[in-house]
Amino acid sequence: SNDVVAIDTRTNQFITRFVCGPWCNPHMSMLTHDGKKLLVPGTKRNELMIFDVATGELTASLAVGMSPEHFDVSPDSKLAYIANFEGGTISAIDLTRNVEVARIEGFSEPHGVSFLPDGSKAYIANFGAHEVGVVDTKTHQLIKRIAVGSAYKVAALNPDRYLTEIKGIANVTLTPDGRFGYAADGDSGEVAVIDTATDNVVTTILVGKEPWRAYSSPDGRFMLVPNNGEGTISVISTESNKVVAALRCGGGMTGVNFVNGGKKAYAISSEEGAVYVYDMTGFKESKRLKIGSQIQLETASTTPDGSKVYLTCSTTNSVYAIDGSTDKVSTIPNVGQSPWAVTILGGYNYCH
Repeated sequence: SNDVVAIDTRTNQFITRFVCGPWCNPHMSMLTHDGKKLLVPGTKRNELMIFDVATGELTASLAVGMSPEHFDVSPDSKLAYIANFEGGTISAIDLTRNVEVARIEGFSEPHGVSFLPDGSKAYIANFGAHEVGVVDTKTHQLIKRIAVGSAYKVAALNPDRYLTEIKGIANVTLTPDGRFGYAADGDSGEVAVIDTATDNVVTTILVGKEPWRAYSSPDGRFMLVPNNGEGTISVISTESNKVVAALRCGGGMTGVNFVNGGKKAYAISSEEGAVYVYDMTGFKESKRLKIGSQIQLETASTTPDGSKVYLTCSTTNSVYAIDGSTDKVSTIPNVGQSPWAVTILGGYNYCH
């Protein structure tokens, strides 16, 4: 429906709608860290829209690269990097002036963008390559390419598999202190641990088949990596950089959310229309929440206090609110056509 809706998390009631215009297809949205601006990429129009949150007014509509999807906002809310998936570029947006100040080349299907806590560098995941790009945010220059996984080494042995449709890096997930980044490579089934001080891979961890990306626990002690090629989740200890548990899950996993201070985790299985619930104190499955049949669950966001999770469903035009204490699911219907992702100011946010 080419819009973003706002929901009051205290009442689960619809508040307002930010209208993006025809043929927009916003892939996700994000608030600046001061809560003043809402950024929405018009994926089909190759634009970035910037709204004033208080007034709902569209204050800027900027031309960016082809098929903008994922992006991140710097910690000081002055800069946004927009990944233009089909264009292979990153649009650098000065949010103090609402202008594109650079278009950075050298990427292959750029996907997730992750700024360091001090904003000095950004890590760009290349879904169309087995590498991570490092960008200096002062110069907007690609300063390093980091090879991830071993798939590129064996591509020549099986080019039909590895060179026709590459499943590379979806996201670089940083530890809360920003010292390390975890990048899962879909083809090799490996997670590279990147030292952000040197931008070198310090170790590589073997996980399951077709890992999607890593999701950090609130305290940064664990990274959970859904392996969509086999329906499991690898639990990595960031202290030892070893897999300490393998959890059973469903197919088509789109995300992992933590509640109750990280004592409980929810994993979304889009194929099953269900959410798997895990006790993180013992690394065991505690229950399975069946949301619906023949539905397509997308991604979710956790409230800043870790008490609730809001999950989108593109086929029912609904958002499901899950209470982290009771696992009770409430439905917020008719939020718009094909809702895709949720963003909450100060929450745990991600997208496909």
